[in-house]
Amino acid sequence: MTTPSIGRPHPAGQHPPSGEPLDEVDRRILAALIEDARMTNKQLAEMVGIAPSTALMRTRALSERGIITGFEAKVDLAAVGRSVQALISVRLRAHDRDQIDAFTARVPQLAGVLATFHTSGAVDYLLHIAVGSTEELRDWVLDNLATDPVVGHTETTLVFERIPGPGPLPA
Repeated sequence: MTTPSIGRPHPAGQHPPSGEPLDEVDRRILAALIEDARMTNKQLAEMVGIAPSTALMRTRALSERGIITGFEAKVDLAAVGRSVQALISVRLRAHDRDQIDAFTARVPQLAGVLATFHTSGAVDYLLHIAVGSTEELRDWVLDNLATDPVVGHTETTLVFERIPGPGPLPA
């Protein structure tokens, strides 16, 4: 689940105009917020070693520059009845712009979709979904993909465990 983004949103694949590069303070602020986006401004300032007013100003500037695009709540999927995760590779029948646009408008809005990736290579899309059981997974694929005339092929891979990486900032 995601809270509303702050700052100006940027459409997928588009980035804000390049401005000044990130300095060490910006990097420390980002690293701290990646670790815990719910910390107070006072805690952030203490962690980074700057004044609270500076932390607030810098965080706002990172949002305005489009570097911080929002904050997320991490949800235990099993606790909300969605313990079965899968990655579903999807190939479309044709690469007609209308079909692509219809697919990309519809699928990310479906219940259970955590992320939709438009990819290159052997598959056109990779969907990350979470459902309550393997039976629900089967029905989800049948109801939402197998019956879609735009979809030519799907392949479903169960996720046993998600192991997060260190985040987007270089060490």
